[in-house]
Amino acid sequence: MIALHFGSIPMGLSSLTGPIGHGISRQNTFAQYDVTRGKPVLHEVGEELDTQSFDFFFSEEFCNPRAELNKLELAFAMKTPLPLMFAAGGFTGHRYVVDALDITVQKTNRSGGIVRVEATITLLEAPITSLLGLLTSIARAVAPALTRSASTNPNVRR
Repeated sequence: MIALHFGSIPMGLSSLTGPIGHGISRQNTFAQYDVTRGKPVLHEVGEELDTQSFDFFFSEEFCNPRAELNKLELAFAMKTPLPLMFAAGGFTGHRYVVDALDITVQKTNRSGGIVRVEATITLLEAPITSLLGLLTSIARAVAPALTRSASTNPNVRR
């Protein structure tokens, strides 16, 4: 399988460490408008955010499972977008937040320490990096409408 990092969290360092599964989900949104006769008409609204899920494991053979699990739980709790980078140096160009995290402890030692843990992480695309960036793009889109005068705008009454 592939080797990748989610932020600073290594989720696969070689073919021995995983991830053991990877899924990508994409979806479009359509609105349906009822018509008097016949079937409803579809109107494309746009794309939904992409979702990626990874199945992987941590084992004491190559890392400290508790420490790596703590990093995942911190990324889940912080709700901060992190970059997804593949081992070949490829940055996907998108940042993701942890949408869901499923953890299964497979093996422990006699003192209760984790020897092997399996996890599934679901990442949700976070294309806007900041609220300020969003507000700036909205302001740029609205600015031409605000600068029109009454003489050039046919919808304004005198």
